[in-house]
Amino acid sequence: MVAMQVLITGATGFVGSHAARAARAAGHEVRVLVRNPDKLAALLGPDIVNPDHVVVGDMADAAAVASALEGCDSCIHAAAAVGVSSAAHGVDKNIDGTRAVLGQAVAAGCDPIIYTSTVGIFVPSPEPVITSSSPLADPRSAYGRSKIGTEHYVRGLEDSGAPVVVFYPGAVTGPEQPVLDSNMEGIAESLRQGLPVCRSGGLSVLDVRDLADALVAALQPGLGPRRFMAGGHFFDWASYGELLASVSGHDLRRFPISARGLRAVGATLDGLRRIRPIDWPINRESTAFMTTMTATDDSALRHQLGIELRPATETIGDAISWLVEAGHLDARFAPALVGRA
Repeated sequence: MVAMQVLITGATGFVGSHAARAARAAGHEVRVLVRNPDKLAALLGPDIVNPDHVVVGDMADAAAVASALEGCDSCIHAAAAVGVSSAAHGVDKNIDGTRAVLGQAVAAGCDPIIYTSTVGIFVPSPEPVITSSSPLADPRSAYGRSKIGTEHYVRGLEDSGAPVVVFYPGAVTGPEQPVLDSNMEGIAESLRQGLPVCRSGGLSVLDVRDLADALVAALQPGLGPRRFMAGGHFFDWASYGELLASVSGHDLRRFPISARGLRAVGATLDGLRRIRPIDWPINRESTAFMTTMTATDDSALRHQLGIELRPATETIGDAISWLVEAGHLDARFAPALVGRA
């Protein structure tokens, strides 16, 4: 692998911070575009990101992006606006940010240009196994629509021959998450309060470290546009409950529920949230996803990039151990992992 100077956006986030560590470990020089340099300094030391290679700015700020791309050979765009409440804001933020970063990276001659999307743009799928060529879905959330919008833009770049490499991750899981997302929060809440178990749908568990390694493995110039499905290990809800229980050593409660019932719970919680905060990370959009998710074909990760996904037991074990160590989960909910090295 040829050493490159790589711009990474989203380096203070979950995927971006792990990608920065993986890129540096592979011998690449890392540059970052961040909004909060203090957060970056607390997360990634100078051995990962040289302070001279930090550009402060937003991903939608064309001038900041141009400054960050100066001298770079390639780019990993992992930044995204998530959890937005306004449809217009979400679409504008993600599409404008992607246009600024990927568009300027193409103009600057970067190769490859890596973009992290989500398997959610294919869910629900009319196919039993989701591939990178599956039809796009029609999501209801602002975040989902923004991801579909950026996907159309990215595919336009690919059609023009730009060396854009797209990854479609599943539920990214693992240790050292700067801010808990709904997936990692869901693990903690499932151990504390219980897990709804529906006969349809499921969850694909992808280790954040495997995703970071895959992003870095794709830093190979001259191969043109490519797409990689990266859903991870798929579990139906009964099997996922068994996984959490066996790894944690805590016999969490499991609540059998129909797909319609689970979606009704999500809609009800959304209504109650208009009145008061509710911590349980379930809403109408997430329950629609939970009840329709299916397995993915990730074989290209292994065949083209040489990535072997680590066992889900390791991913979940490390994730739960970190949740305890970071104070997000009481140790009594993970007795099998207490004192784990």
